[in-house]
Amino acid sequence: MDFSTAADQTSPRHDTHATPPKFIQTEHWRYQSMRKADLQSNPDIFDLSRYHDFTEEQKKIWKPAGSIPARQIEAACKSYCGGQSPSSPTLDAPIFEHRDFPGLQVVSNLLPPETQVLFTSCLMHRDLADPGHKINLQADYDIPYPSKPTSEIARFNSSFFTRDRAAAEDLLVPKETEKHKPLNNEQFLHSKLRWLTLGDQYDWPTRSYAKHATPFPVDLTKLVMGLFPHIRPESGVVLIYGAKDFMPVHRDVSEQCQKALASFSVGCDGIFILAKGEDDGEGENTPKTVAIRVRSGDCVHLDGEARWAWHAMARTVPGTAPSYLANWPVGTPGATASEERAYKKWRGYMTTKRINVSCRQVWD
Repeated sequence: MDFSTAADQTSPRHDTHATPPKFIQTEHWRYQSMRKADLQSNPDIFDLSRYHDFTEEQKKIWKPAGSIPARQIEAACKSYCGGQSPSSPTLDAPIFEHRDFPGLQVVSNLLPPETQVLFTSCLMHRDLADPGHKINLQADYDIPYPSKPTSEIARFNSSFFTRDRAAAEDLLVPKETEKHKPLNNEQFLHSKLRWLTLGDQYDWPTRSYAKHATPFPVDLTKLVMGLFPHIRPESGVVLIYGAKDFMPVHRDVSEQCQKALASFSVGCDGIFILAKGEDDGEGENTPKTVAIRVRSGDCVHLDGEARWAWHAMARTVPGTAPSYLANWPVGTPGATASEERAYKKWRGYMTTKRINVSCRQVWD
């Protein structure tokens, strides 16, 4: 599919501190509090991986909008994986767009399994261990980062996951001891780690991009641009969700350009909601929401009107990670025997986690 026309649309300027409409916050709470069994059967939650089971009415809502060819996916993943082609046959990835939300597109099963494993490993071993990347705990804790990799080839031997769960020498020490308690490695990785930023660093308190930046990962750039050539990724917001975590309603409106955003997911399923309209709106401003079940390997592509819409990740659905990620970090590509022994202490980390990476261009 040619995304180039949509990518040139003009960006309206939004108030980055605006309060979201009440109706989308109500919907957010509804899905957040819904029983897991009801999430599976609720007709208002669309699972695009099951498009072939959609009713005729549902197919009127979600229209095919082209596809990403198999050869393009294979080439992008091969480049990302250092020249190694996916082991399983690659298929064309259909793109579905919502009738009422122009620019809201979902590409299911876009990333092959081995690409998802490598994707998880690069983020959680290499990128998390880079002190140049900002994480949510840096302001409050002194973090004992692992030593840098010994070589470019051994890119994962600098990792928090090679450590014990509760060794005293690995404690995160609070900068203000009267406000916070020390965290051991298990508390850090399992309970307190929320986000990581790549490239141009997003500053959450000011909701703007700070002057500080790290190079955006070269391999991730190849993957994103191989799949979506119209996006030059300059910033990546990596969100790490636990079983009870969610992302509040917000808009991504701080970027200083008009380009689309590609949001990749790995791990457990999530319930993503997007909205438009106002609480007291009529006609074109009538409140509308859509809920999507996002699975591991899926990509949500936001462009046009949808690029600036209110949205949220209402919840994670624990226990839904695919089998090839169930034992991670065991099975990390290229791990040595000693690293694999260390990873066994963390086996099953992804069974309650989902990782979402929103790759976006920041500047014109």
